[in-house]
Amino acid sequence: EPIPEGVYKAVVKEIGEGSGEFGDYIKFTFEIKEGEKKGVTRTAIASKKLSRSKSGKTSKLYDFVKALTKTEPSANETLDIEGLVGKACQIIVKDGIEKDGVVFQNISTIMPS
Repeated sequence: EPIPEGVYKAVVKEIGEGSGEFGDYIKFTFEIKEGEKKGVTRTAIASKKLSRSKSGKTSKLYDFVKALTKTEPSANETLDIEGLVGKACQIIVKDGIEKDGVVFQNISTIMPS
């Protein structure tokens, strides 16, 4: 069920890993912690690449980890994915594509809490 677009205080409820047509990925499940939508969950998927290019472009996973840990991850770092469960953050929920009359919502950004 769609929720209004906007910024929500949330926490990482669970993290899973999988593999798809674009390679390995990490699926984050966030639970909204305040307001009318408290308890509602939303998910976001990031490629399992923790990278930062010379031009400064970062991978989605890099941005997620930076927002959740409030530190710049190192490309050589061994990432403790399970250690991110329970971390507080803010998520921005946006309406995405509509398919068969259903609007799929996306988490467009994760920010530090």
